[in-house]
Amino acid sequence: MSVLQACALFLAVVVHGAAIAQGSAGELALYESQRIVDMPTAGVLPRGGMLIRAIAFEQGGLLAEAIVAPLQRVQLGLGYSGVGIIGSGTIRWQDVPAVHVRWRFLDETLVLPALTLGLETLGRGPVIGTTFATPAPGAFIAASKQFRWWLGGCALHGGIGYGFDLHFNGTTMNAWLGVEQSLGRSIAISLEANPGSIEQARPLMLGSVVRWSVLRGATVELYLRDLGSRMNNRPTRAVGVEFIALLSQVMW
Repeated sequence: MSVLQACALFLAVVVHGAAIAQGSAGELALYESQRIVDMPTAGVLPRGGMLIRAIAFEQGGLLAEAIVAPLQRVQLGLGYSGVGIIGSGTIRWQDVPAVHVRWRFLDETLVLPALTLGLETLGRGPVIGTTFATPAPGAFIAASKQFRWWLGGCALHGGIGYGFDLHFNGTTMNAWLGVEQSLGRSIAISLEANPGSIEQARPLMLGSVVRWSVLRGATVELYLRDLGSRMNNRPTRAVGVEFIALLSQVMW
C-alpha cells in the first residue's frame, strides 16, 4: 500500500468515525445535552460520568468547567472564566470560582417531562456593567421533554431561576425557553430565548448553537449569541468543546 493510499484510508476511517460519533448531539447521542445554548436543561450525566467543557468567546475570553456525577441523577462541578486571556490585553479573572449542582428528581415519562433542581453561579460571556452578558441561572428548576417528528428527534426545554453571580451584588428572577433539533446522527441545533431578568427591563436575548459529535464523547459547539443584536451591533460568536466520559474509562 502506497503512502497516498494509506493516508486516504486513514482519512476515510476518521470521516466515517466522525459521521457516526456519539457525544451529546444528534440521533445517536450517548449523553443528554446539558444546556439549550447558555441556560440549563434537565439533562444530567450518568453515574460515574465526567464532563469537561471549554468555551472561547469575545474579548479574548475563556470559560472552563468540570463536572462529575458521583450518584445517579446527581452531578457537582466548578467553573471559572476570564477575559483578555487570548490576545495582548489585560487579563481579568472572575474572583470566585462558580459552583454547579444538579439533582434530577423526576425522570421523563411518556406524559411528564424530566425535572431537575440545580444551582449554577457561572454566567456566560464577558462582564457588562455588574453582571455577565448572560447572567448565571442561579437556583433553578428546569424541564425537558423529547419528541419525534418527520425531521427526527426534537426536545423542548425550559426553566425558571433566581439568578445571582457570586462575584456581583444583586439578584433577579429569570426564565428561559428553547428547542433542540437533531440533524442526522451526530449534529443538533438549538435555539434559546432568555430575557436575562423578569424583574428588570433587559433586552430579550436570542441565541443558537450547533453541536457536532465529532468523536465518541467529544462534541464541538459553535455559538451565535444575541441574534437580534439587542446588546451589540451584531451577533457575537463563540466556539466550545465538550468532553464526556465515564471516570472508570479515564482512570483505567
